[in-house]
Amino acid sequence: MSSPSEWLVSLAGDLNRAATANLDSLSARELLRMRSTIAGLRRSLDALDHRVLAIGARKDLHRTAGASSISELVATTNGVSRKEAAKSIKLAQHLENSPVLAQQMRKPGMSPIKAHLITEAVDKLPSDLTSKQKQHIEDELALAAPDMSVEQFKRKTRRALERIDRPRANQIENDELIAAEATALRRASFWMTRADSDGMVKGGFEIDALTADMLRSVLDSKTAPRYRAIQQRTSASSGINEATSTVGFRETQGEAFIEILRHLPRDAYGNHGGVAATLMVTISEESLTERSVAAGITEHGTPVSAGRLRQLAWNAGILPAVLNSKSQILDLGREQRLHSSAQRKALAHRDGGCAFPGCERPPGWCETHHIRPWSKGAGTNLDNGVLLCGYHHRHMHNSNWRIETNPRDRLPDFYPPGSSKPKRNTRYQPLVA
Repeated sequence: MSSPSEWLVSLAGDLNRAATANLDSLSARELLRMRSTIAGLRRSLDALDHRVLAIGARKDLHRTAGASSISELVATTNGVSRKEAAKSIKLAQHLENSPVLAQQMRKPGMSPIKAHLITEAVDKLPSDLTSKQKQHIEDELALAAPDMSVEQFKRKTRRALERIDRPRANQIENDELIAAEATALRRASFWMTRADSDGMVKGGFEIDALTADMLRSVLDSKTAPRYRAIQQRTSASSGINEATSTVGFRETQGEAFIEILRHLPRDAYGNHGGVAATLMVTISEESLTERSVAAGITEHGTPVSAGRLRQLAWNAGILPAVLNSKSQILDLGREQRLHSSAQRKALAHRDGGCAFPGCERPPGWCETHHIRPWSKGAGTNLDNGVLLCGYHHRHMHNSNWRIETNPRDRLPDFYPPGSSKPKRNTRYQPLVA
């Protein structure tokens, strides 16, 4: 009768033949089936390896291999660090006494990474919990793990205590987030070079996840397909001819980053009219009113302490989604858009956003443009001003479009090159004859 080791030798031979076979002739469906089979084999092999490790550790397996320890043996044979090897051994030994987790290890969607998250979460549970309570929490996490992404599961393990004591889980998570946020603030850094011979500057930064989410939301608003389609439609309707080119994602993000920097407030931060994008954060009504310390979470999945969310909840660029105890939205907070001067406030109120026909950019992304050039003696007043986004501001300076103030309603009308028929951004203002 063959032994398990002989079965593995036979399986290894089959796998080696499959690994070197010509796969180009296979259909997509056959490749997908192979991929599913490989994932299943990997889970079975991981489960078997953990059993071998647990039993081998008791039998001093490393001595037979001439290694100084079981950790050294695993590190050498698996090509991992001693730290990773020690984690694998610890998990293998843990699985011997955790039948639910051991069974779940074979399920699709499960992985050693999720198993490590479970064991680490259980190790961090308060010491006053009973062994039965800890095992109950571990089993609940194990049953939930296969159907969740690693990112989702990380937050669930951070709130492992929630199943039996939600207020305490809230307090623990909030305390950990406060400490992490303080550490992130101390670690924040920025660097920037001088311009090179091509006039280019390189830079980098290290910032906390919440601030990065705010930046990501603004970048997303500038690179979303809908926004770029609007730009192309506006260019076509206004007669702007642009050379078409294939622009990569990094270059598109670069263009958006440049526009963000060029629209930073010149007078005081937070007083430039807000930003084009809003970061959605979810927080309970109890946390917002300081009756709870339950952490919130941004739309990008970043957990944020209750105190920090209360501090940021009504700032420009933050839109809090306030939930009741049934996780139903009670209210969506609204940004308060402020401007650097009375004139800019009045123009934002009058124009509503970029006044160029067809544009949808809001006031926070607009610049004030002189209808009649200031350099030729024209004044800086409301009748001579109009809000334009950066794109259309540049276009007005580099094209034959002209703007005239309509004598009937004192609003700007736009005239295409060679045309006597005015156009107006009817999204904000109707055209007056």
